[in-house]
Amino acid sequence: MNSRREIVALWEARFDAAGIDSPRLSAQVLLAHVLNLSRLEMLLDSRSEVSAEALAAFESLAVRRLRGEPVAYLLGHKEFYGLDFEVNPSVLIPRPETELMVDHLLGKVARDADLRVLDIGTGSGALAVTCAAMFPCFHVTAVDISPNALATARRNARRHGVERRIAFIRGDLVQGIDLGGIDIILANLPYVPEDTRESMSSEVLGHEPWLALFAGRDGLDLYRRLAADLQGVVRAGTMLLCEIDHSQGDAMIELFAAMARHVSVHADHAGFDRLVVVVF
Repeated sequence: MNSRREIVALWEARFDAAGIDSPRLSAQVLLAHVLNLSRLEMLLDSRSEVSAEALAAFESLAVRRLRGEPVAYLLGHKEFYGLDFEVNPSVLIPRPETELMVDHLLGKVARDADLRVLDIGTGSGALAVTCAAMFPCFHVTAVDISPNALATARRNARRHGVERRIAFIRGDLVQGIDLGGIDIILANLPYVPEDTRESMSSEVLGHEPWLALFAGRDGLDLYRRLAADLQGVVRAGTMLLCEIDHSQGDAMIELFAAMARHVSVHADHAGFDRLVVVVF
């Protein structure tokens, strides 16, 4: 009982019984990883036998998955906007909805624009590195309060050959940053309301850093601090992009309307409010 198909079927059933998200996909991805194959390559030859050594390596990962550890942490990487990023428990796993920020920039900014970008709460560096890769004349400053997150972001910048155009700074929001020369601010700050903690996935709560998730009862504590820090400091024309919870659009408009020329809320592909664009 060591064929690829049999192993996947067995562990899919175990994951499903334990309430693990995406049980079949989890089993397939982990086995393909151990075999150093793409998932498609692994599935195309599903009757092939798996060696005892590979099976042991797979089962070691599968047991951790059974305990709720996210697949991305088990693999040590996650794709974001077509680029591969190192991830570990010191950073949030990049989400597809965050790609909306890159989509918006690609729709509004010329690829050869020479602009200065500030990425607040960079985490794995997914946004900072992707922007530097997509816009070869961007100069990016990536800020995070966590030294471990910054180290991860720096490694990801090095991996994609953009480290020379990204300055990494340990800091709290925009403290100590000269905002006068910044053209674009990216803020994927913690925004999960404390009120929703009990309804969240145990996989997220048990393994991803809470510091990067929660921001007060309604999730807007850090955005309130950011708004106060930016008021009267950023120059006219600066664009701020913020990722939010679907319930926060109106509150974000109210927060920034008095200090900005324009505030708009944009939906994600599922139709939920996800991106706030502020033009000062």
